[in-house]
Order: sequence, then structure tokens, then C-alpha cells
Amino acid sequence: MILFVWSFIVSLAISMVMTFWVQKAAVARGLLVPPTSDRHLHTKPLPRIGGVGIYASFLITVIAFGAIPKWGDDIFAPRTMIGFLIATSAIFTMGVCDDLKSLSPKSKLIFEILAASFLYFVGFGLHDVNLSIAGLPIGQPVGFGITVGWILLITNAFNLIDGLDGLAVGTALLSSIVVIATSLVRHNDLATMLSCALFGTLLGFVPFNFQPASIFMGDSGSLFIGFTLGALSLNGWTGRPSVMGVAVPILCFGLPILDVTLAIARRFLRHQPLFRPDADHVHHKLLKRGLTQQHAVLILYGATAAFVLASILLIREEKMLLPVLMATVLGVGLGVQQLRYAEFSGGWLGLRPYLRRRQIARAQECIRQASLSLERCADFRSICQVLKENLQPIGIDGVRLKVPASGMVPSRWMRPLRPDSDGHLRFSWSRHRGNGRIVWQHSLQITPPHENGAAPSVFRVGPGNHSFPDTTVFSDDFKMTLSTAIERATKRIEIVLPVESDRGRRFQTNSLPNSA
Repeated sequence: MILFVWSFIVSLAISMVMTFWVQKAAVARGLLVPPTSDRHLHTKPLPRIGGVGIYASFLITVIAFGAIPKWGDDIFAPRTMIGFLIATSAIFTMGVCDDLKSLSPKSKLIFEILAASFLYFVGFGLHDVNLSIAGLPIGQPVGFGITVGWILLITNAFNLIDGLDGLAVGTALLSSIVVIATSLVRHNDLATMLSCALFGTLLGFVPFNFQPASIFMGDSGSLFIGFTLGALSLNGWTGRPSVMGVAVPILCFGLPILDVTLAIARRFLRHQPLFRPDADHVHHKLLKRGLTQQHAVLILYGATAAFVLASILLIREEKMLLPVLMATVLGVGLGVQQLRYAEFSGGWLGLRPYLRRRQIARAQECIRQASLSLERCADFRSICQVLKENLQPIGIDGVRLKVPASGMVPSRWMRPLRPDSDGHLRFSWSRHRGNGRIVWQHSLQITPPHENGAAPSVFRVGPGNHSFPDTTVFSDDFKMTLSTAIERATKRIEIVLPVESDRGRRFQTNSLPNSA
């Protein structure tokens, strides 16, 4: 405990001194960043290299305590510790490069994957996952996948949430309390010491970054903090998946995870690139509701504190899992509703409008395929087959055709169309067949109609059909192609029928003398 307390005190003191020095040096050298985007909320140029002070303070503290034989020999495993410092240093360096010269999102993602993979192979991650399928152990690949995926999630979540003065560092400060508690419960001295050092470092940076901020942490700071916290929080995920191992880390980073989840969801629903920045994060939505920066940050601090308390409650009593999860889901749902996202306002958090758009897109593709196939149809049997294959998947139960001269045409020439009770020709492929009552019908007749006067329509039959297809999917091209195919099939019948009539008359003429 002495080590943990002293690592906190020393890192706090070093962080305050380093941040003050970095801020003054940046101003003296003109290393200031003006607001250049609608996502930037500051009104004057400020230093954006606060991550240098955070990283340097943490690194100095860790190396200093690691060099003390009393603690270094017992706690610090050289291979794991050196690998951890190399990985976090690499992420910090990438963040500095991104602050000085913007890197592409894909380049940063690839670099983060490599750093997280390196961290796993030097021994810092999930290496004792006890899982198997059909007797085949899969713990190692699962542990590797969780390690890399989790670190990527938390790293980028803190990078995205860094949009208001003091928001990212305050959220990380509160979340690190859970990481420390989990490390203590697991008796992981190395993770506890590193977490305490990070806690002190973040606390020393808060006075300089809270609104009105005098320095920003930049991507070098947010990426380093997210990567470090993501790696340290993995110490609770050991053995088989458990409540404390899975639910606690997710809850303690509840706000950053919620923000990145909403960002991915709304960009997906908008059909926008997932890596494109925008001004619709949680903190932006609070500002659009009329809150000041300070009030918005304090509200998000409260939300983070609620997540942290839920995590600590689960650490103390796993039986509280169901009430905690129910309260969390309810709170998140109400909170997202208050943010008034247009993408999530259509029911089911935006899934219902999205599914409806998917249905319409699928129906349009079916109609397009039907138009292409109808161009090759020359008889009613092939027309009906094409319509069945392409309209049945979108909820159509059959087709009707009204032909003025249909009564003069033998029904066998119109098959599979058959006369119905209304005098129309009907072909149904639903399970109700001819017994179903038509509950919805849509005309596909073009304007002006073709010379044959055919009036095709599609229908749904009952009972139990309450949702009907969107009629806008039946394009003019489809209607024209269908009408042309019907005209082509009708003309073919008109050509064949006179031949049938002539044959009948010749047969009757030849048979009259014999019958007389």
C-alpha cells in the first residue's frame, strides 16, 4: 500500500510541474492551435501538446519506482514492464505525429492494432482464458482477440470524447478508480501501481484542462490515456467470463463506450464513412440543448460517476447484476432520448426506419430483376413465372389482369391465369390461392394504356396481412416492360387463334356429307 500511495503522490506532483512547464514552453514557442472547425469550441489559440506532460509524468514515475530494489524486484516483471512501456510509448508517439501532421484514420487504426498485438505477446493481456469447443482449446485466440479489440475500443473512445474542456481527463480519472479497485481485488500489484500512477498524473492535469482550459491534451494525450486504461482494465478478465470480468470494465467506461457506439450507429444509419468526424457527439448534443461547457461537462461527470458506482457495486456484490443492468439500460435509454438524435427517433432506437429502408431497397432490386426478365417473355406462363419469382419475396401474393376481349379467348391460352368471380384473370401463388380475400391491390397500368387495353394489378390476400408493400418501388420502367410483355403475349394468341378457327371450319366442312 505504501508503494501505491507514493506512486500516486509522486505522479501528481510531477504532473502538475510538467504540465505547467509544457504549457509555458508551448506559449513561448508559439505552438498554439487556433479553432479551425465547427467541432472546435475554444475561441482563442491554445497549446495542444498537453499529452507530453501526461506521458512524461507517468513514464518518470514508473521508471523511478521500478528502479527502487525494494519494490522493483518484487512487482516489476522486466519483460512485461518493458513491453508495456514500449507499446504505450509507441501510441504516444503516433499521437504526437497526429497532432503535428494529421494522420489518416486507417493508418492510426493499423498502428493501434500492431501496438495492442505487441502488448499481448509481451505478456500484458488475457492469457489464461479457459474456453474450449468440442474439446479443442480456443482460449489463446479468444484472449488475443479480446485484448486487441478491447484496447482499440477504449483507445478510440477516449479520443472521440475529448471534445470539451476537462471532459476526457475527468472521465478517465473517474474510470481509473474502478481499474484500481479491480486490481486490488485481483491482487495484481503491477496493475495497481500503474493505475495509481496514472490516477495521480490525470489529477495533476485536471486544473490546467478544466474550463476555461489553458492547454489541451491533444491526440497524444487522449490516445495514450485510452490505450493505457484499456490495457490496465484487462487484469479483471481472467479465466472463464464472469460478472466482474466482463460487466465491470464495460460499465466503468460506460460513457466513452456509449459515445463511440452512438457515433458508429448514426454514421451507419446515415450511410456515412465510420471514420468521418462530426459535431454530433454526446457533448455536442448537450451544447445544442443550450447548456454551457461547464454544465455539460458536469452532467457527463455525473453520468460517469453513475457508471463507476454501478461497477463498484458489482465488485462488492455480483448478485446485484440484474438490478444494475436494468437500471443502466433504463438510464441509457432515457439519456439518449433526451439527446434527440434524429437517427434514433423512429422507434427501436432507429432500427425500424433503417429496416424499412432495407426492405424498400430489396424490393427495388427485385423489381429491377423482374424488368430485365420480362423483356424475354413472350407468353403468359413465362410472365407469371417471372412475377412470382420476383414479387413473392417482397410480399405480393398474386397478379390480376383485365383484358376486354378475354371472354373470346380460350382459357387454356391464358394459363396459369384463370377467371375469377369478378371476371378478371387471376394468378395467385399464396397459400390461400383462390380462396383468399383480396385486402390490398395496386394497379400497374401505364398511362396512356397500350392498344390491347390490358390492366394488370398486383394484390395481397387475407387474413392477417396488415402491412402492405410500398407502391413507389413499382417503377415506370417495370410497368412499361410488363405492359409490353402482356401485349406481346396477347398478339401471339391473336395470331394463333385464326389458324385454330380455320382448322375447325375445314373439319366441319369435310364431315358434313358423311354425317348427312
